[in-house]
Formats: sequence, structure tokens, C-alpha cells
Amino acid sequence: MSRVGNGNQTSFWHDLWTPFGPLIRHFGPQGPRELGIPTDARICSVVNENGWKLPSARSDEAEALQIHLASVSLPCASAHDDEFLWRVDNVELDAFSTKLTWESLRPRAPIQLWTSNVWYKGAIPRHAFHFWVTHLNRLPTRSRLKAWGLQIQTSCCLCDRFEENRDHIFLRCEVSQHLWAMIIRRLGYRTLSFHSWNAFSDWLGSKDSICSTTLRRLVAQAVIYSLWHERNNRLHNNISSSSEVIFKLLDHRIRDAILARRNRKKFKNLIAKWLTFA
Repeated sequence: MSRVGNGNQTSFWHDLWTPFGPLIRHFGPQGPRELGIPTDARICSVVNENGWKLPSARSDEAEALQIHLASVSLPCASAHDDEFLWRVDNVELDAFSTKLTWESLRPRAPIQLWTSNVWYKGAIPRHAFHFWVTHLNRLPTRSRLKAWGLQIQTSCCLCDRFEENRDHIFLRCEVSQHLWAMIIRRLGYRTLSFHSWNAFSDWLGSKDSICSTTLRRLVAQAVIYSLWHERNNRLHNNISSSSEVIFKLLDHRIRDAILARRNRKKFKNLIAKWLTFA
């Protein structure tokens, strides 16, 4: 946004100095011809001691401009130089702000209910990112690769019995079910199983007196990450681990994550809760 002083630095047509935005957009390409003002004109060239050098209005756009100009001070040679200011959402800023500019430009969408299951304070970054991709069902499972045109088998890399898709590999596969059974007991629940991702997501977002939401999310993201890591190990490296081995590695990973965050309010008592049913 230009705050006009002497008008020497501001383009009449291309800079933002009126409420209408750049005047070339307000009038359209016919504007310079309609007003008789060259496209490269500066504001100082459009005024004299008598006022603005504009023809009689012949359009609604010209009339609106003249009404506005009648309410502002005329640029004069003795005034200060033009000042260019940053304005975001009609608020003038003392300095450029990348954050505010991005917030103004980016497309906005309603906040989804599931976001707190992914991006919570203290999350392990790579686990959270992987969980986000998983929740959006964007992982390259065999069923998706087949749908993209690849001539491959679609059987699950973990059990080799059913089609490999998100809900199966993370919730219904015998390997994942065995791992989840150990995890659920470790969290203090008696029995709990999930047959759809929506049900699993609802459980993550729920609150109860058995397990804290933070521990539940931390562990769940680690499970999803570990299962995908095991899947890739079997597919690409021909190395397989039992559910017990996966659980042991996952247990150490969760302990390390909690201890690294033990000074945070929500993590202070988590190590005790994680070890209560060990």
C-alpha cells in the first residue's frame, strides 16, 4: 500500500494507493484510454495547482474514483516522498510479516476433528507425519498400487492372506491384531479391538479414566509407524520380526520418547502409567 506524499514514486495505474486496488484492475485495460493517462504515469503527473487532471466521469468506475479523490489531500512537490506500507487484511503493518501474509493468502478450510489425534504437543515428528499420511489413506499399500495400474499381488505383506489396504494392515491383520492386544493390555484396557479406521480414530480422540489421551496418541502413532516399518522390512529386505519383537522395540521407543519429554506437564507421569501394567 502506498501512502502518497509528493506522488513521485507511486504508479497511478499499477500501485495500490486507493481503496479500489490497482486502478488498472479497477478500470480494466481500457482505463488509460478512458482517462487519457499513460500506463507508466506517476501520480505527480496527474495533478496541478488546480487539482486532479481527470476528464469528466464517463463510467461508474471513474465516478467512484473522482468521489474518493475529492476526499484526500492533493500530492504536492514539497511533501515527503511516498511511503510504501505492508497491509494485510486492511491492517497496516510496521514491517513485513511472513506469517500474516501466508495466513491471508493461503486457502482456508474448517479445522478437522481428527487433527488433534495427529498434531498434539509432544508428538514424535516422524510418527505424527506418518500418521497424518496414514489417516488420509495416502500410503502406497498394495491395493492402491494395483489401482494405479501396477501389475502386482495385492496380498498383505504381513500375513499374506488378505488384500493389503490401510484398515487391514494396521487393524485387522493377524500380526497387527496380536501387537494391538499387547498394547491394549499395556495401556490398562481389558479387551479392545478396531475393525475400521473411523472407530480407531474415535477411540484416540475420546477421554476416559483408564489411560491419558496423550499416552494413547503417543503409543498409537508409534504402533502405526512400527507396523509400516515391519511391512517394508519384509517387502524390501526379506527380514521379518514377530509381534513380540516389534512390541519390545516399540516399548523402548515409547520409554525414550516419554523420558525425553519428562519436563513437559503432560508427560511428567506418563512413564509410570506406561509401566503400570508391564
